[in-house]
Amino acid sequence: MRLKYHFFSTIFSLAILLTATTAMAGWGDAVKQAGDAGATAAGLSYTPSEAIQGIKDVLALSTGYAEAKLAAPGSFSSTPAVAIPLPDVLKGFGDSSGLLASLNKGAEGAIPSTSDLFMSTIENLKVGNYSSLLSGSQDAITRFFESSSRETLKTLVKPVVTKSADSAGVGTYMKAFTAAQQASGSTFDIYDYLTDRTLDGMFHFMSIKEKSIRTEGGAGTTDLINKLF
Repeated sequence: MRLKYHFFSTIFSLAILLTATTAMAGWGDAVKQAGDAGATAAGLSYTPSEAIQGIKDVLALSTGYAEAKLAAPGSFSSTPAVAIPLPDVLKGFGDSSGLLASLNKGAEGAIPSTSDLFMSTIENLKVGNYSSLLSGSQDAITRFFESSSRETLKTLVKPVVTKSADSAGVGTYMKAFTAAQQASGSTFDIYDYLTDRTLDGMFHFMSIKEKSIRTEGGAGTTDLINKLF
């Protein structure tokens, strides 16, 4: 009798565990729905879901704006705020003017694919303290995105930048550059540097667009963004 009881007890426990595990898949949605219902019942001007989606909308619009500003020919080299200079380690290195032009052109060529990678990262972004982002500084959302996603984005974007930079002519300098590195013991990575500067350019213009959205809103934004700001 005791053995039979133990058998049924074990089966019952496993059934409960299976049910609970299945339910966990929808637990996040249930919590979000409860938060939205609570916000609505309390008469708040927006729900958690609206806040999170609005933040992502701001980032998406800002990314599109940055792409439009940076993908055009000459966009990096002709814009002082984002123009890519030769790093100190390369100053005076061979045909520096040609290398400099190649670096800026390489960054420009990488922007469309970089923008796509930004968009996919934004779509999967986890947003925690949304209220502080909405009420924060004029570029609080951009800075949150940068601080939380920059390292991931750098890993994703570097292959794109490397390919674009080589197409722009940076690769033609690598043999001489590698020889100079070996002679000096330097471990400087030109593609790493260029990837960072490409990301800097994107975040620069995203910040500008976010400030505009917060202060002007209106045309080009969404109803949800106008509701939040």
